[in-house]
Amino acid sequence: MTRSPFGPPIPPVRLVARAHTLVIALLCLLPPFFISYRLPTLHELTDNKWLVVIFLSACATGLSVAAWALSGNRRPAPLSALKAALLAGLLLSVGTRLFSALVSPLPSAALHAALPPIALAGLFLTLVLLPPSAAQIRKWAWLTILAGAVIGLLALLQHSGLDPLRALVRYRDTVRYRTGVYVTLGNPEYLGGYLAPVAMLALGMLIGGATGRSRAIAAAGCILAGWAAFLTGSRGAFLGMLAGGAVLLIVWLAQSPVFSHRMRRLAFAAAGCGLAMAVALVVFSPAGSRIAMMRARLGEIAQPYSESLRDRIVFNLVGLEMISRHPVFGIGPGRFGVEFYPALLAMAARDEGSAFAMIAREFNGAVAEHAHNDWLQIWAETGGVGFAAWLWFVIVWFVAIARALVHPVLSLPGRFLMLAAAAACVALLVNGVFNFPLHEPVRAALFWLCAAWSATLALYVPWEANVPRPAEP
Repeated sequence: MTRSPFGPPIPPVRLVARAHTLVIALLCLLPPFFISYRLPTLHELTDNKWLVVIFLSACATGLSVAAWALSGNRRPAPLSALKAALLAGLLLSVGTRLFSALVSPLPSAALHAALPPIALAGLFLTLVLLPPSAAQIRKWAWLTILAGAVIGLLALLQHSGLDPLRALVRYRDTVRYRTGVYVTLGNPEYLGGYLAPVAMLALGMLIGGATGRSRAIAAAGCILAGWAAFLTGSRGAFLGMLAGGAVLLIVWLAQSPVFSHRMRRLAFAAAGCGLAMAVALVVFSPAGSRIAMMRARLGEIAQPYSESLRDRIVFNLVGLEMISRHPVFGIGPGRFGVEFYPALLAMAARDEGSAFAMIAREFNGAVAEHAHNDWLQIWAETGGVGFAAWLWFVIVWFVAIARALVHPVLSLPGRFLMLAAAAACVALLVNGVFNFPLHEPVRAALFWLCAAWSATLALYVPWEANVPRPAEP
């Protein structure tokens, strides 16, 4: 027993459980400090965001296992067929990543790059096997929304010409960004990619809120995060918000008890009209406005000669070349940048004078460290086996969410808490088609936390009467 100076003795298992809760809370609250391009110290160690995320993820995993070992009941949650399939996909993905690293030309560097996703996958594994209560997940979700609201407010202040961080953070390359959201909050692509899933988490808490106060707070967080994400100009984040928001609104209109059958049809019609009005606002907004800027950015998607789209096409073609050269176990984690020029030059050599030769000259030694497509990069780095394992994990996760919605076991607030976390994951996965959120520490940590929360709630089943029941969602 540990005796607290502020009260009666606290059992060790409760101390470990509290430490576990605190560590995951820190993972939820870190983005306001780690979105910045450089910390004020400019120190290499403190600026290593992956190091902090790995440390906290490993601590949370270890504390979760320690709390289970110290508890009287060491029987884990029931392992249903769906949960077993989900965890099998996760373990296979981790195993193939490790094997790809070991068979790569430089195993030490590849293993170093494989460590972050493995640490986050371990956190996911322990959260699903040793599930926290829905009340605890709700607290973590609120902390995540709070962090996102703070970031969104700072971004909007910068966008309006005010900058409370100017005296604290050293600026660099501010003129290169187009939106008024400066590098104190990171590249606008990173910022939008973080705020979009937070906005979806807040939207889910808004439509599934149990009280007026909680809905008001969620609405404020959704507006601050969502509007700031839109103003960053990140097209991947914007499309991710559309996908996550569509999932939330469709399920809300289909399952919320506030709608009768007739009201549900009217609500779907109103949602369609609202979408049409939003599209009209974007299309017919006056030139020079911020919305017109976003319209121009979205229009570049259909312009193959735009620099941004051209670069992404090149990155994707180079990734496909890597896949064709290493189809089974890939090039190894973290080696996309190393293999970039060999693959690009191989493509140019097959057709002298082609566009690839001109592109190689234009890049002039610049290296793309990421494919700007998480799905393709996972395939290129871990091969067909690793990509199949990743697809298995994502598909089973999606099936678990859909099954929990079709055959609901959770109460309505618990169901929408699950859906809010799932919508945040959808926003990140859609954004991953255009950027690399799963290869960046803040957004990767957010994805694995939200995936674990939604899977924990989706796989919840009442236990047998002779087994202690978890807290009711």
